[in-house]
Amino acid sequence: MAWNQPGNNGQDNDPWGNGKNKKPSDFFSKVNGFLKKNTSAGGGGIGKAKLPINLPIIIGGILFIIIVIWAISGFYTINQSQRGVITRFGQVQQEIIQPGLNWNPPLIDSVYTVDTQGTKNFNVKGSMITAGENLVFVEMNVQYRISNPIKYLFNVTNVEDSLRQAADSALRTEIGSSNMDAILTDGRSLLEAHTKDELVNIISNYDMGISIVDLNFQSVRPPEQVQDAFNDAIKAREDREREINKAEADKVQLVQQAEGRSARILADANAYRVRVEFEAEGDISRFEKLLPLYNSAPEITKERLYIDTMERILAKTNKVMVNEQGGNLLVLPLEQLLKSKDISNTPLTEQFKLNSSNGYQMNFSTPEAKSPSNSSSTDNSSGRSNSSNTTRTGR
Repeated sequence: MAWNQPGNNGQDNDPWGNGKNKKPSDFFSKVNGFLKKNTSAGGGGIGKAKLPINLPIIIGGILFIIIVIWAISGFYTINQSQRGVITRFGQVQQEIIQPGLNWNPPLIDSVYTVDTQGTKNFNVKGSMITAGENLVFVEMNVQYRISNPIKYLFNVTNVEDSLRQAADSALRTEIGSSNMDAILTDGRSLLEAHTKDELVNIISNYDMGISIVDLNFQSVRPPEQVQDAFNDAIKAREDREREINKAEADKVQLVQQAEGRSARILADANAYRVRVEFEAEGDISRFEKLLPLYNSAPEITKERLYIDTMERILAKTNKVMVNEQGGNLLVLPLEQLLKSKDISNTPLTEQFKLNSSNGYQMNFSTPEAKSPSNSSSTDNSSGRSNSSNTTRTGR
């Protein structure tokens, strides 16, 4: 049956209560009362109530607390050895944040800290082929420092991996152009310098924002199969270097000794020169003093000079030659005569032995027979005086 049919005696079944005699339903009454309670105080109607807490104040307080937390969370600290890089909405800012307390708006800026004072390092190792087609195992340590934080963070995706590959490439390039002896011995320092230059040249194309601090070889050795042979070769090379150094030291010592001897000879020569010059000057002075005497008495001065000269000459010789008047040359062995005089007090047997060894015979005559010999000796001595006088007069 329809809710609004004729003949219903005015009792319509209108669900909305539009009937004249129908009261509002309880549901709509409750909704209307709730709306009246939540009406703002400015309505001023009868039956309208105020809220116990102001809703805008609550919302403002919540927003203030959120803003304070957001602002506080923006403070950060950069250490002394670090530098900061900011990205704002993903865009890199060129300003480098210095050490200290800083602030950035959270959720807008992002801060990346980079250690620019410390040194990082890594090792590169592997077996490589030398210029002589020899196999050698090399382990190299590379130390680097960040010089530009922006380039370090954003120019290359993985700086250490890229640097490791560049170092391996530079090392293989230099090892491949060097021989085995240079790598294992005295050419290692030069090889390290060339490898560092090659590595710097490679990474300069990538602009990584880093600088190479140091590069050195940790281990360089041949394969284990030929290690003993290389040890023997290195030992032989060390022995050769040691012998060369010893020879150099001996050469220096001999040169110093020769220089000392030459200096001593030169000093002696100079001393002899000075002595001869002084003696010559003394002779000149002496002859200059004798010149007045010679001018006054030439013969007496000549005789005196002759006697002095012969005295000096005969004092240095052991034999005297005397020219006899008959033209015979008499040799007087003064040395042997002096020796005979020294042994005159020895026994006869000893005198015989000594004179026999010297080639002379002893005279065992009686004392009476010795007088003629003494007279002959006197005659000979007087003859020597006469001959010497004759010689001087003849001169």
